[in-house]
Amino acid sequence: MVGKLALVLLFTFHFSVFTSQAQNRFDATVFAGLNMCQIDGDQSDGYGHLGLRAGVGTSFALGKDLSSPWRMVVELAFTNKGSHIKQFDRTISLSYIELPVMISYNAMENRLRLAAGVAPAVKVKEKITMGSNAEIGFIDNDFASIDWLPLTFSVRYLITDHFGFEARYQYSTLTVANKNSSGTYFLFRSNKGSFHNLVSFALTYSF
Repeated sequence: MVGKLALVLLFTFHFSVFTSQAQNRFDATVFAGLNMCQIDGDQSDGYGHLGLRAGVGTSFALGKDLSSPWRMVVELAFTNKGSHIKQFDRTISLSYIELPVMISYNAMENRLRLAAGVAPAVKVKEKITMGSNAEIGFIDNDFASIDWLPLTFSVRYLITDHFGFEARYQYSTLTVANKNSSGTYFLFRSNKGSFHNLVSFALTYSF
């Protein structure tokens, strides 16, 4: 229920932004690519889990100066996060609806875009696959329904007037794991929770 309500509120926020900026010139972008993911705190390091990321976005000038290099970026995306731990034969796959909000700076005649912001995400699916070597005690719904405050940083370069390539880094600042009945996190070291850590690469098309 909380997840659905948050999704509605976040979508409403984005829609209101689109509407309020309709009088300004804005661009639109579609993108698709791969996430290289890990979960800090899950007893392993390394970007061993691959996931998809795809969605749409727009940007508009901050203020009345449409030629300003500073712009607001808002997006709506489907994204996979998680981890794969070979020695435990365990794969954690989490799917989210993500709504990034970023401030960007355009350079090189708008071909290069540097952006930073937050990307709150609502979990829509959780799948945990465990082999015979996996530790006991990991159950469904160990992860929160909302990843509230992931920081996100991106660099996009337009190869042509429309096609581009983007690299992105994202890190959760709040734990994405739920506590069990005894107040501890399953399988997470030092009981400090878990944090999504991912690098993303995507192809973009702007129009």
